[in-house]
Amino acid sequence: MLLNRLDHLWRVLGTGLAFLALFGGGPIVALITICIARLMLLGGTERAARMRYLIHRMFRLYIRTLVVLRVIDVDMEGSAKLADRGGRLIVSNHPTLLDVVLLVALIPRAQCVVKSEHWNGMLGPVMRAAGYIRNDLPAEEMLAASRAALDGGYHLIIFPEGTRSRPGQPLRFRRGFAHIATMLEAEIQLVVLTCNPPTLLKGDKWWQVPPRRPRFRVAIGNTITMKDVGVEEHRSLTTRKLVRHLEDYYMEQLANG
Repeated sequence: MLLNRLDHLWRVLGTGLAFLALFGGGPIVALITICIARLMLLGGTERAARMRYLIHRMFRLYIRTLVVLRVIDVDMEGSAKLADRGGRLIVSNHPTLLDVVLLVALIPRAQCVVKSEHWNGMLGPVMRAAGYIRNDLPAEEMLAASRAALDGGYHLIIFPEGTRSRPGQPLRFRRGFAHIATMLEAEIQLVVLTCNPPTLLKGDKWWQVPPRRPRFRVAIGNTITMKDVGVEEHRSLTTRKLVRHLEDYYMEQLANG
């Protein structure tokens, strides 16, 4: 009993330090990196690419540190499916606050579509320096930015729910990702994220740590194309069909654990 209490207390402390490192250290690292890049006379595109790779390395170290400190456990399944392939849409469910950190840590060449409300937050300098894509861009700009990322060999990470899942409620995907997939005829890499016991859910406070160490699971599934889903005569019908197909897929995957 005493060991369990000490373990829980340690994980509360570790989670607090992790949040401090992520939200406090991120902007500082971004500022330093931007200054170095400017001294090296790197252009905006190259500077953003360097920043994205730095974020990948930082998030990789961040996750490893949390695992070593026994704050969390992480299982990666099928990560080899991301190797030596061109740019794809990485479509994933979004149960916890750590989801984007886990995926960027796994994918060296990652581009992200991020919520506009984060643009001016504590991690805003990092997102702007990395050239991430705001989710409130006009449709043509969003499509152009997505095309540039995929043509450049980047995997474009999108959470179709737009925000973290609400516990106990069915998944509801927005159509933005489906418009990108149909317009660009992009491959879609399916990723299923789970966490047991649940933690860092929507509405949770950071100090609400579960009684035992949470295990995050990142399962890289199959790659699909629009031909696998079925192309309709009208693109609007195709996008709705894709949304329904993936909602059903994720509900089935999550129901089966």
